[in-house]
Amino acid sequence: MSESDSTRVRLTREDAVLIDFGLSVLSPRWTTEILINLANGPRRTTQLLRDLKGVSAKTLCQRLRRLSELNIVTRKTFAEVPPRVEYDLTEEGHSLAGLLSQIKDLGDRLNRIDKSRINVDTTEDSLDDSELSFTPAHVESIL
Repeated sequence: MSESDSTRVRLTREDAVLIDFGLSVLSPRWTTEILINLANGPRRTTQLLRDLKGVSAKTLCQRLRRLSELNIVTRKTFAEVPPRVEYDLTEEGHSLAGLLSQIKDLGDRLNRIDKSRINVDTTEDSLDDSELSFTPAHVESIL
């Protein structure tokens, strides 16, 4: 067995269901931003609203509730007046933040490949366009 075979990830078609579920947890807008923000330490709701410009309080609470149900985020309530609630990542949440970092690195590599491909396509397109361009003198000679 070659070295590349020993490092190859083995997935089955049945694994796609679990992968799709994991991606569906991350896919709603603001979820990854919340996780990234909490990876830097515990935050209160008001801090998250301030840091995540554009998110509504309703959406933030929905996302935090779902992440809490999945044991990705903890919700700690303090018996104070006014009440204080603080959110933090669980061990599972920190593990997920590490995975997000790997996905970011992959996205960066793929983005660079895509940009270099676009530059090649644009260069090829410009060559094709120059071959097809006609000057008025050229058009008159055809007619």
